[in-house]
Amino acid sequence: MKIPNAALAYSENASLGASPVGMVVLLYDRLAQDIHAAVAAMKSNEVEARSQRINHGLLILQQLQGRLDFASGGTAARQLDAFYSHVRGKLLEAQIRQSPEVLLAQAQAIAQVRESWAAIESNALQSAAAVPSPSSDAASAGAAALHLGG
Repeated sequence: MKIPNAALAYSENASLGASPVGMVVLLYDRLAQDIHAAVAAMKSNEVEARSQRINHGLLILQQLQGRLDFASGGTAARQLDAFYSHVRGKLLEAQIRQSPEVLLAQAQAIAQVRESWAAIESNALQSAAAVPSPSSDAASAGAAALHLGG
């Protein structure tokens, strides 16, 4: 009998009810989890686990970067594109150099950007709850940058 992974089940259920911006926040959360798991694997000399987690993180970055809408997102999309490319390069560098420090620096950067997305999500939810109105400029720019429209 297979024992269900509670964290995975929770994450899957959370994603079912998430808004498009909420999904971005969840992807950032998972990316951070992958990086921290890669650090732990690196410190315990688990090469396969480290590689799997870094590779999964790279897939998340590919998904985020692939959804960028440069026509509607303008500067925000270009900045996110550069950020994702930078993080991708640093994950590969950390894999080659086996550097937990490089990974942890990327986890910090990801956490900062994740907080911005979470604030956009929070503002959108508050706006929707108060009065049905257009979303904030930041939410519009973020959604347009990642082609999150309905």
